[in-house]
Amino acid sequence: MSTLYYNGTIYTMAAPMDTVEAVLIHNGTVEKTGSYEELKAAADEFVDLNGKTMMPALTDVHQHLVMIGKKLELLALDDVTDIGEMKKQVKAFKTNRTWNNILGYDENNFENQYKINIKELDELTDKPTLITRICAHAGVVNSAAFDALNITKDTENPEGGYFERDDQGELTGWVYDKAFEEMRAATVEDTTESLGEDIARGVKYLQSLGIANAHTEDLAYYGDFNVPLDAYLNTLGKDKLKFRVNLLTHEQVYEDVVQAEKTYKENFVERDAMKIFADGAFGAKTALVSEPYEDSADKGLQIHTVEKLEQLVQTARRNDDAVAVHMIGDRAIEMVLDAIEKYPVVKGKHDRLIHISLLRPDLIERIAKLPVICDIQPTFLTSDMPWVEEYIGSDRAQYLYPFKTLLDKGVIMGGSSDAPIEKVNPFLGIHALMTREDKGAVYNPEQIISRFDAFKMYTVEAAKIVYREQVQGKIAEGYFADFIVLDRDVMTVSPDEVKETKVLKTVIDGEIVFEM
Repeated sequence: MSTLYYNGTIYTMAAPMDTVEAVLIHNGTVEKTGSYEELKAAADEFVDLNGKTMMPALTDVHQHLVMIGKKLELLALDDVTDIGEMKKQVKAFKTNRTWNNILGYDENNFENQYKINIKELDELTDKPTLITRICAHAGVVNSAAFDALNITKDTENPEGGYFERDDQGELTGWVYDKAFEEMRAATVEDTTESLGEDIARGVKYLQSLGIANAHTEDLAYYGDFNVPLDAYLNTLGKDKLKFRVNLLTHEQVYEDVVQAEKTYKENFVERDAMKIFADGAFGAKTALVSEPYEDSADKGLQIHTVEKLEQLVQTARRNDDAVAVHMIGDRAIEMVLDAIEKYPVVKGKHDRLIHISLLRPDLIERIAKLPVICDIQPTFLTSDMPWVEEYIGSDRAQYLYPFKTLLDKGVIMGGSSDAPIEKVNPFLGIHALMTREDKGAVYNPEQIISRFDAFKMYTVEAAKIVYREQVQGKIAEGYFADFIVLDRDVMTVSPDEVKETKVLKTVIDGEIVFEM
């Protein structure tokens, strides 16, 4: 059965403004492109685009899909801007689980960067409660949560994290990085079946936004790694819910996952590089920087010693694997570059540099010479820039998110959201790349990139990251029949209209998986 899509503006992404008149698909791939008259005789079914715009489906190269699915049914605070309303929602939140798990707290949404503390949270609920900060590197808990884990003011901080204490040495409720991970692990009550429901819920939402492929990191947060991995394998596939995932493998479970020798699903559920964390985030001032934060002696949080970081890289190399490293501060980036230069990736593969927020010029020069790709989150710049200059100063702020410089150096970058840290809508990220604008302010405008290059990061370049550039990211013969139909011509409308784009239809593997 062959299907012909026609009567629309069909962008191939092979070159700027490159279009075809019609696309013939068969058995999940593009059989041929050309004119309607040329292809109609070979078609069994016809899809009239009615003048709408069609282009390749989009990829988000860095997100947390299970958390997206969970967030769609849990309490999320990222859009709450009133302190009283926030407290009201926390107090009213009820579940039948042992812990309350609340997402998306952002002190920057509140007057004077208000941070709720343990005493205030105790007044709202006596059930063990974790409120995760928007960055997912920190959170705040109540006394019941500490009691559940026998944590007191005398408990030692874990390596790579800490329990915040006030001037009297009392716990404030705030926990950071490895300490936060301990608290989050305690909230887990998942099964393969429940995670399958979370995955399906998240996937359906992503499909509605035109996303057909997500690179996600979920295998270390929901009990034994088999639980989330089996949930993915049971839920997605050519004969199941059609969606493509590449699973980054957290450093804590990497060797177990490799040794398990699971049977994956080619082009649908595939294992990817070892995920490593080098530092924290700017919001919690745990991003590792080479010079102290403003008005402070603090340089952030170094998750691993140099020796441990090198050991992790070597472990990946023994398995002919790449690494994918979370790095936000310039010192963290420097450490990672040192390690991967010392222990190069196997020929034919490339390491992933994730976030790369604060990039000094010398670091960019080193990156350009390495077999690496960069997972970038364009909306980080519009989220961070209104306040991050206060943390690092104006001199360093000029080196934040230098996407145009990286592009000019030939560095491959894939577009992503880090959702649910940021909103997953890819058109918001594309708008940020094209404008670097938020609420009338434009940040480092010399780093604006072209519309076509912005869309490439979610299509053509994203496919290169997972070595599928010959079959994914374009509308061309032999490529996956993964594409989207949009309510406007995103290549010609104003930049502000791009972020308002609505997806009318999403096709994956030749099947319509979403239709408005």
